[in-house]
Amino acid sequence: MSDDPTMTDLTPQDYPRIQELEDLVWFETVPGQVPDDLRDHLDLRHARAIERSGDPLPGEAAGDRPPLIGIYSAYDMAVTVPGPSGSLTRVPMDGLTWVGIHPDHRRRGLLTRMMKDHLHRVHDRGECAVAGLHASEAGIYGRFGYGCATLDVALTLGRGTQLRAPAAVAVAADDVQVHLVTLPTPEGTTALHEAHLASAASTLGAVTRPDAMATSWWRDYPKARGSKEPRRLLLARRDGHLTGYAAFRRESKWQDEMPQGTVQVAELGASDSPTLLALARRLVNFDLTGKVVLWNRSVDDPLLWWAGGPRPSGVKVHDSLWLRLVDLPRALTERGYAQACDLVVEVEDEVCPWNAGRWRLTVGEDGTASCTATQDEPDLTVPVAVLGAAYAGGRPVAALLPALGGTEHTPGAVRRLSRTMLADTAPYGAIGF
Repeated sequence: MSDDPTMTDLTPQDYPRIQELEDLVWFETVPGQVPDDLRDHLDLRHARAIERSGDPLPGEAAGDRPPLIGIYSAYDMAVTVPGPSGSLTRVPMDGLTWVGIHPDHRRRGLLTRMMKDHLHRVHDRGECAVAGLHASEAGIYGRFGYGCATLDVALTLGRGTQLRAPAAVAVAADDVQVHLVTLPTPEGTTALHEAHLASAASTLGAVTRPDAMATSWWRDYPKARGSKEPRRLLLARRDGHLTGYAAFRRESKWQDEMPQGTVQVAELGASDSPTLLALARRLVNFDLTGKVVLWNRSVDDPLLWWAGGPRPSGVKVHDSLWLRLVDLPRALTERGYAQACDLVVEVEDEVCPWNAGRWRLTVGEDGTASCTATQDEPDLTVPVAVLGAAYAGGRPVAALLPALGGTEHTPGAVRRLSRTMLADTAPYGAIGF
């Protein structure tokens, strides 16, 4: 077998090869799905793969093209991060997905080759200064410069949970209209995407899916769904405008002749607290259910505390969005900061060497920044993963250095950078992609 596999772009003719590799890597077949359905889920503009070289192996059928042994793709997304002076801003993000290596070809450097290919292409295109992903295994992506930037806080609330919001919020929630529709329909997915973008603008850590995939994202396969109900959608509106949504599915269960169904909420977005309360009131009060599971929440989510805090809410915490600075000076100037500072940060970055070196980060009183290359002595040295982990404003640099490494050269430099990058509240977990 040749040791020189080929990196290649992908076309619709490759869907059967892609499906074969994905089934081998993830062993999660979707009943009813055919290779051509991948056009709804895979962005071929970003998709790249590695072809195996050499002749067919014993037991393999000869084909027109060699099998794929590695693949990745990405989506054109955006992430909401701190803006100047306590505001929020959305920055473009390249959302890495579909990463997989054939079981026969693990530990041969193929993942490293694909990750470098991906990050260098992101940099060369110039469309995003930041890349993000969800890690299937938490130990993989730190070595490529990604840092865990947000946490996924999952809440489990019992049916009928009393949500004790402040009186003003409770009164305002009475004016929010909430109605139920079934997904996927063109009308439903269009309304969902509108509410998705509206809520993300005011939700730190929110990741938004691309407009081009707003409808195909929610495609359903009845054969795979089996006895489960179709996806449902709650839409919230006030004064004729959509202000929030909840995409969910109920799972029926009976125990001792009593209904114990679960409401699995895949996404919940709200532009304001009254909308969040109005949606949550509906979710905890469906007939024939016993509990509601909500994903992608935050430790500072009002819903967590309206429900009584972590103990009655069955809180579970997982890593969510991992961020990676691809164009470091652009990334650091696209976000905002909490206070003024002037520091020289020496960055270590082997995978994206154009980021490596000394950078002067200057933040004005208005929370906007400039970042320029310099030869001045550094105030601190950090691996690039530290800046990725701190980018969403939820993880302080001062806490990251003991975990990820770094050195303070000027007393107080770590504290100053830590405080200027922090947001006022913890970010929310990101949608799955």
